[in-house]
Amino acid sequence: MTTEDFEKQKINISAGFWRRILALFYDSLLITGIIIGFLLIITFLFDKSFETPSERLFLQISYLFIGFLFFTYFWKVNNGQTLGMQVWKIKVVGETNEKLTTGDLLKRCFFGFLFNIFFGINYLYIFFNREKKSLNDIWSKTKVIRSD
Repeated sequence: MTTEDFEKQKINISAGFWRRILALFYDSLLITGIIIGFLLIITFLFDKSFETPSERLFLQISYLFIGFLFFTYFWKVNNGQTLGMQVWKIKVVGETNEKLTTGDLLKRCFFGFLFNIFFGINYLYIFFNREKKSLNDIWSKTKVIRSD
């Protein structure tokens, strides 16, 4: 087996459930810090505690926007990896290992959010899929592979 053959075979190793969950945990710590910073800034600027329903809705939409921006930015700029994914040596690529467009990444975020609303069914599906794909992988035509 040549080095090229080994590299091609290595590219096709799907990332498992635990690597994905641990990378997501790392990223959630970063996103939590960003959201806390965002809350401090807007609370300071507007000098209020955001108690009305419309203000709470604004905050919830802002949190979604921050999450989408975080993942899309890192996937696009950092070769398909967030900071948590770098630690666990996994990355997002297209079905045929191509780089993804910003539209593909936003679609992946949307489907990930949509399927995770329903009790984390997005990641539980990995246990039942031979290719270790989550539902948002299937719907957004992406996959998460090991990048050892």
